[in-house]
Amino acid sequence: MSFIRLLVFCCACLFLLGCNPKSEPDQRLPSLIIMQNTWLDNSVMLYKNGDRVTQESASLLIKKANSIVSRGPYSVTSKDITPPSGDKHDYMSVGPYWWPNPDTPDGLPWVKRDGETNPSSEKGGTDKPVLNNMLTDVTTMALAYTYTRNEKYALQGAALLNAWFVASKTRMNPHLNFGQAVPGVSAGRVYGVIETRWLARLTDDITLLSSSDALTHDTVKNIKAWFSDYLAWLTQSDIGKGACDAYNNHGSYCEAQTAAIAYFVGNKKLAKKYVKRLFETRMAKQFEPNGAQPDELKRTRPLHYSVFNLEAYFIGARVGDALGLNYWDYTAKNGASIKQAIDFILPAIYNNDYWADNAYSPKMRVARLYYFLQYGHEKYGRKNDDKKYQKAMQDLYPFAAKENRNEMFQCFLQMPQPEGYSLATLNQIDPDRVKSHYRCYY
Repeated sequence: MSFIRLLVFCCACLFLLGCNPKSEPDQRLPSLIIMQNTWLDNSVMLYKNGDRVTQESASLLIKKANSIVSRGPYSVTSKDITPPSGDKHDYMSVGPYWWPNPDTPDGLPWVKRDGETNPSSEKGGTDKPVLNNMLTDVTTMALAYTYTRNEKYALQGAALLNAWFVASKTRMNPHLNFGQAVPGVSAGRVYGVIETRWLARLTDDITLLSSSDALTHDTVKNIKAWFSDYLAWLTQSDIGKGACDAYNNHGSYCEAQTAAIAYFVGNKKLAKKYVKRLFETRMAKQFEPNGAQPDELKRTRPLHYSVFNLEAYFIGARVGDALGLNYWDYTAKNGASIKQAIDFILPAIYNNDYWADNAYSPKMRVARLYYFLQYGHEKYGRKNDDKKYQKAMQDLYPFAAKENRNEMFQCFLQMPQPEGYSLATLNQIDPDRVKSHYRCYY
């Protein structure tokens, strides 16, 4: 066989095998767990095709990414205090609603004031604010890289992940034995587990960044090893098991993050177990048939906590999607469902039904409901030709214009835009672009 014929034959074989050396690299986003691939793919395509709203939203994201691209890296070892173990690699935080006792000379034991956050829980040497900075920065870098393919964002995201999960001098030990401590009461409690709920979403950030050479295969392997160790702690330790058995939103988020992490590390059997626990065991205990959440409605911020707890079920349902299980249409034994939960919250926009004249209902930025309404429209509105979710999303605009923060901009980078949304609408909501750099989720 001549050299030319041999070359043609080899190229043909390579093409049939899907290895055409002249083909363009695959531009599809890697498979995600919590975010939806189709939504993110479509938003990136809109950006590349010059859609003005998407480009403006992306420009805000990129501006934020540029402002923090040199921040960090973060580490649990940088805190001022040392956990009872004597090891600064152990995560430590303080219960947010606990305060020094005014009736004792030394302030011990601390006492609880539900809904009143003690500033010392958000700063002053504990690990919670440092963890949150790492998580939100990685999310920003992952999205900025996804839209621009600029390696500087991937390099920063990889550096943050390496410092927190891999590097021996700075990594966090994979447990929360000292989470949400209360001076004079406990060195660590089951309630600390809710502080790692964002790890479920971090799995998507890791996946997005892994399409860059900046996040090496070995680093991803080591990160997954950390997640596997943390998963073992979640499912085997007294604190981890106690968190997932908690009756309120703490239990919901523990089960949701356990399911997501299990899926991320390849343990689909365990992921399925915790998704089923969340819906088939927990839902009927937390939700009434009309979608009300009695435990959350008792809180000082009932709308905030109702939405907050519902998001854990959204995470669980997305893990279910990855497993081929449809829990968006699941109905619990008592008639409760995700749809009913959304429908119960929706009238809060209009101050109707349960929310009419509720003194506590304003204690949440109502524009945050966009994320939940978009899923309502996608999962139920389209199917039943029900326009109420689409209308409710549009009715949020005046609220978003008045509120001091606006999560909708970043949502538009990951989710569809409401019908009729335009650059003029965006200008109405945030004309000075000073309140639109917050993440889409809780």
